Amino acid sequence: MKVNEKVLEKIKGAPAKPGVYMFRGKRGYLYIGKAKSLRDRLSSYLSSSPGPRISRVLKYAVDLEYFVTSSDAEALLLEANFIKRYQPRYNVRLKDDKKYPYLKITVGETYPRIYPTRDLRDDGSVLFGPYASAGAMRKTLRTVRKLFPLRTCKYKLPSKRKISPCIDYYIGKCLGPCLPGFPVDEYRKAVEGLVEFLSGKTERVIKRLEEEMKEAARKLEFEKAAFIRDQLIAVREMLRDQSVVMPGRGNKDVVAIAVGGRIALALILQVRGGKVVGKEHFVLNSGGEEDEKEIARAFINLYYTSSALPAEEIVLRPLPEEAALLEALLAERTGKKVILREPTRDELSLYEMARGNAARLLEEEMALRGTAHLYPPSLLDLQRVLELPRVPLRIEAVDISQLFGKNPVGSVVVFLRGRPAKSEYRRFRIKEVKGIDDFSMIEEVVRRRLRRLKEEGKSYPDLFLIDGGAGQLGRALRAASEVGAEDIAFVAIAKRFDELYLPDGRRVMLPRRSQALRLLQRVRDEAHRFAVSYHRNLRRKEGLLSFLDGIPGLGEKRKMALLNYFGSVSRLLSASKEEIAKIEGFGPKTAERLYSLLHPD
Repeated sequence: MKVNEKVLEKIKGAPAKPGVYMFRGKRGYLYIGKAKSLRDRLSSYLSSSPGPRISRVLKYAVDLEYFVTSSDAEALLLEANFIKRYQPRYNVRLKDDKKYPYLKITVGETYPRIYPTRDLRDDGSVLFGPYASAGAMRKTLRTVRKLFPLRTCKYKLPSKRKISPCIDYYIGKCLGPCLPGFPVDEYRKAVEGLVEFLSGKTERVIKRLEEEMKEAARKLEFEKAAFIRDQLIAVREMLRDQSVVMPGRGNKDVVAIAVGGRIALALILQVRGGKVVGKEHFVLNSGGEEDEKEIARAFINLYYTSSALPAEEIVLRPLPEEAALLEALLAERTGKKVILREPTRDELSLYEMARGNAARLLEEEMALRGTAHLYPPSLLDLQRVLELPRVPLRIEAVDISQLFGKNPVGSVVVFLRGRPAKSEYRRFRIKEVKGIDDFSMIEEVVRRRLRRLKEEGKSYPDLFLIDGGAGQLGRALRAASEVGAEDIAFVAIAKRFDELYLPDGRRVMLPRRSQALRLLQRVRDEAHRFAVSYHRNLRRKEGLLSFLDGIPGLGEKRKMALLNYFGSVSRLLSASKEEIAKIEGFGPKTAERLYSLLHPD
């Protein structure tokens, strides 16, 4: 791969310090990244296979710039800022990031306002968002103003001149702080309630409203007590509508990523007080990046380090490589501890729901953009029915072949974009299992296959297909866990009825005409054919070796040469003297003698 001389010289001269590097093309920036050591990161692009995305960057780059920073955390933040500003082609970035709306509460004013904004300047106000669309933001605004009727007008209050209340006051959407002598403390309570509510502290809001209602009733302020009672009813009804409940009472953001070619999608389920109170999804320009960990890192860096206030915990899988660094950065920005972690066993069902929805929304986005045609329909159907986070462009399948425990073998076949890639097929002779034990044999083959991919630095499959049922699937999952490859999607297909078994315990029966089912059947049958042919070949060789043992005067070296060349007794018997003479270690005389022994008549 040819690299521009100017770029090459700058890579060689990069310092061994943290910082941000920026590849520039003829029409702007191509890619922006950050590194603990600029020298090590940039040199790695030349000394190893950088992948298709970075290969394109190096191909088209005409210049390289880098900025040295004092720390890795500072480089991470600078990277996010530069990506937002320059929108490089090959970076993961929020689509139309500048257009996402926020809700702004001007807490610095005597009578704070709430209104939509896209202005993210730090003026002491509290921002909530970003929202995926203006419609989603307006819906939230309408809802919270019913509960906490803050003003949206632009008046500077309190005002010396008389201001007549607007229509919002008369329909109950504003408390009317423009009225002369309106108590500041009463208005401030509504502001505090709104901030707490949008922050997910609903239990605290309910408790405070109950206390205020009782206090108003005790003072015989029945109109005020009735107003607070209505607020309480509205809050409880809203919470009652949130039927999805998560273990624990904390505040979490559950993040799921789905990848499809040059675009990706991030979905956030907002969990507050143990209940799912909202969801947002964002389309990302992935720049050709397919690594979920890298996309997740980029999304969190772009989204949460701008103006979005994260919950105490961000739950996602797989965790980004620099989770600890992101935690430190978020803690510095928010002033509170933020934890990035994988879902617990109790949270898996909610995470899988988020991942399934992310895959569905990505499919819809691809259809709208007209990019769905870039993938075979069977792969898109398979992604949908299995709720996979990405289109399964690489599928691998394993099968076992044996005859009463004799010469057991395993096969792994590879399908790329729905087509067999025979050059990547692999065979395995079972080494660790004695006797007839299909479960353990599958576990051995999966473990050896994934371990080899890991050692060689190759990508794991998007989907691993197991021939069998729940038992075989369980052993395959255990093997993946031992290797540290828990993030691979697995599915098992049973021979009887072609029923699918999923890791979460579900069983799925697809229609006979399902394109996803037909693809899985093709992959399963090809794995079976490959395993059987390998096993049959070994049996033939074993028969030939036994046959050769009965021929006097043949040493081990010549036996192995015949075994490797002919493979079976029938092929050896049909060979001519001239063909035998061509084999290494056999001359015309030796070939003549062997031929005479094989054909005594």
